[in-house]
Amino acid sequence: MQLQIINQIAKSITLEMTFDEMIEDVAVKLQRIISFDLMNLCMLDHGELLVKRELPKGTTVLKEGTVLDPQISWAWEVIRKRHFSIRTDIQNDGQAYTRDLKTIGMKSMVIVPVIARTGIIGTLNLGSKNVGEYTIDDANFLQQVADQLALLAEDARLYREEISLRKKWEDSYKIATVLMQEMEKRNLQLEIINKIAKNITVETSLEEIAGSLVELNKVVACDMLNLCFLEKENSIINNTVIEGGETQDQSISMCFVFDRVNSGPARVMSEKRIIVRPNIFEDPYTFPEDIVLAHLNIKSQIIMPLFVKGESIGALILGSHEPFSYKEEEIVFLRQVADQLSLCIENVRLYSEESMSKRAWEETFKAVTDMLIVINRRCQIVRFNKAVLELGRARNIIPQVGQLWYEYFDPEQYDHVQSLLKEAFEKGQPVNKRIHLPNGVIWDLSSYPIYNKDSIVNEVVVSIREVTERVNMEAQLIQSAKLAAIGEIASGIAHELNSPLTAIIGNTLLLERDAIIHPPEKGKLLDNIKKCGERCKNIILKLRAFVRQEKYSFEPINMNDIVEGALALVAYEIEKNNIRIIKNFARGLPEVTGSRQHLEQVLVNLLINARDSLQDRGIRNIYLTTGIEDRFVYIEVRDTGCGIESEHLKKIFSPFYTTKVMGTGLGLSISQNIAEAHGGKIAVETEIGHGSKFSLMIPVEEEP
Repeated sequence: MQLQIINQIAKSITLEMTFDEMIEDVAVKLQRIISFDLMNLCMLDHGELLVKRELPKGTTVLKEGTVLDPQISWAWEVIRKRHFSIRTDIQNDGQAYTRDLKTIGMKSMVIVPVIARTGIIGTLNLGSKNVGEYTIDDANFLQQVADQLALLAEDARLYREEISLRKKWEDSYKIATVLMQEMEKRNLQLEIINKIAKNITVETSLEEIAGSLVELNKVVACDMLNLCFLEKENSIINNTVIEGGETQDQSISMCFVFDRVNSGPARVMSEKRIIVRPNIFEDPYTFPEDIVLAHLNIKSQIIMPLFVKGESIGALILGSHEPFSYKEEEIVFLRQVADQLSLCIENVRLYSEESMSKRAWEETFKAVTDMLIVINRRCQIVRFNKAVLELGRARNIIPQVGQLWYEYFDPEQYDHVQSLLKEAFEKGQPVNKRIHLPNGVIWDLSSYPIYNKDSIVNEVVVSIREVTERVNMEAQLIQSAKLAAIGEIASGIAHELNSPLTAIIGNTLLLERDAIIHPPEKGKLLDNIKKCGERCKNIILKLRAFVRQEKYSFEPINMNDIVEGALALVAYEIEKNNIRIIKNFARGLPEVTGSRQHLEQVLVNLLINARDSLQDRGIRNIYLTTGIEDRFVYIEVRDTGCGIESEHLKKIFSPFYTTKVMGTGLGLSISQNIAEAHGGKIAVETEIGHGSKFSLMIPVEEEP
């Protein structure tokens, strides 16, 4: 009977049975051969032993879901020993783990381990209200039932897992199929976007750009396709790609002009957002072009704005004969198309602007009257303008691109151009130079470095300007300024000459009268006469040198001597205005190379300007300071005058600009030219109400 019961259990339990159905079937069959009032199946779950099934239902203790304590649970003891256990008289048993069994009237109990192929998975427990109900034979039989139950439970678990895995695989296959279809569609969309991008080059016209969009009908509903652009006159011009129908009288064809305010394209461009019209005839939006769409049988529509740097330039419009044709995925795709299209249109526009700029630059390059030559590091002529060509024709030398530059210039010009190029290539800074040709022509040479993408100078632009007339005019202006300055210093010269002449006359009279009476004093008086006469002579010589128009004559000069020479000419004019001159000369200044007369002229102009700024001032001081800084020897002329307004400051070196009633506006302009001719400059610092400081800075000649 036991074997029959075991066989029946094995045959009756199928893989499709639930766990509860399996336990119910086992319990019914066990009742035929073994008596029990309580049946429990305890299972291990994540390290815990809990009551998985209990018969009969509704017991007060050891009910389904109870977690058994490992310390005081009899079932845990069976699991640890992996062997069945029998209790024949529980009521008189002193074991702590039988307390719960006593409360429900159990007097005998047998527990067997349920062992599967993977290990022990739980226990099968039978209880009876009779003393001595279970024997070892009963336990052995029950162990066989438990083993069979474990095997069937394991098979059922594996079957359920297989069913679950199969369902997951089927679901995954379905998902993979859908994803593959989506991927194929996405790849096609990307292919179309790439194709559109490749077809649009920087030389493509807007009409050709519109024509490249015909590929869109492969992936989206596209019975009508339009590309609109906002023109300069604020009108929206259409470019038709795909016609919407056969009606031609009112169709949105090429050059159809949309309403600038009340139209679909106008709305998306002004609001900078997408408009989707699932069903045009039920859409709350209405536009003037809807009448045309009705003729073309367009029932759904999507309008995408085109942006370039945040500004609307147009719209992409698609229409379909079917309502609700455009879902979220189509909207995402078309947004990408619109972005790519905007980028391509921007590239076309930038290329067009660059081409226009390049043409304008080339025309400007050709039209410049100065000679412009671009020379690379290989000494080759890269580009030249019309003025260079005309000069070459006059000398029977026609310049050519690729020609070595020194083959174009005369030998007497070679050294000057060579030094100019060398300095520009080495220092990477603009270089200026003035040269005097043997035929009397004067050139201003300038070189401007051109950097490549690696910030290396690979070409130099050489600008040649003939300034013969300008230099002669400047010389005339300098002469005019000198003559104007004569009037400023005339009274000072008269005073300077009058004082020593008075001394000469007086001393001479004294000598004539008292020479016999006081012979020892005769030597001193004669010496005084000599010094005063020499003083007059020096003043007259300086005046003649100042007035005389001379070319630059460079020689080694000490800047302290320049200050003393200029003061000799204007000291009286300054002192008669109660102006105090405070000198602070640096000792041991290195000599500079320059023209003494011209540098004294600069300082005279600066001193006269300082004097004029002190009119109506309480404190009248002029500070003269010399020194050296950054290889420049400087002379500072600082006054305590009124300062220079900012609106005048940027114009003070412009020719003929003056704020003086009787001024010529040439003093500072000529002074700046003289300083630049020496390779130096004039720096200005000013503060309203506190005075100004002009610094004449002349470079110290470097060692050869």
